[in-house]
Amino acid sequence: MRRKRVLAAGAAALVAVAVAAGAARGVVGAGQVPVVAYKTGGSVSTPSGKFITVASRTFAANRGPVVVRFSASGSVRDFNQGGVFVGHSYAALIVRVVVGTNNVLSPGPVRFLDNAGKIRVAKARPVANSFEWVGELGGTSNLKTVKVQVANLNTWDLAEITKWNLVVQHR
Repeated sequence: MRRKRVLAAGAAALVAVAVAAGAARGVVGAGQVPVVAYKTGGSVSTPSGKFITVASRTFAANRGPVVVRFSASGSVRDFNQGGVFVGHSYAALIVRVVVGTNNVLSPGPVRFLDNAGKIRVAKARPVANSFEWVGELGGTSNLKTVKVQVANLNTWDLAEITKWNLVVQHR
């Protein structure tokens, strides 16, 4: 009787492991991105309201999916009084990722760093953020270039990035 219980418990454990392995495989079903290219950097600041490239990475890749992650710490200060958020000064740094010359990855430009309308002009209080963009690599060339571009929400506000990481995952 004891032997049957041990065998039953063992069989139940094997079934649980098989189910867990099947479920884990199902999670990866959307596709794999096995190759990683990365770059890190330091201080960048801009008063520009137009997109400028602050980081780029060129790598060899075939056609297929691409995931780009940009992480940074920095601050944004409102020097032009152009943005108002519930009666307070508001400033924001907009970030987008471009592949090649003009292919903006989804979801496009995002508000990456902001001062939440709480911080006065003289005080820079750093925050950190990370965001991912996704898309497809196309074209005939094996060399691809990913560019991270930034712009202030309002020209003459001051956006400062103190440290950043760029990670590109592709096939």
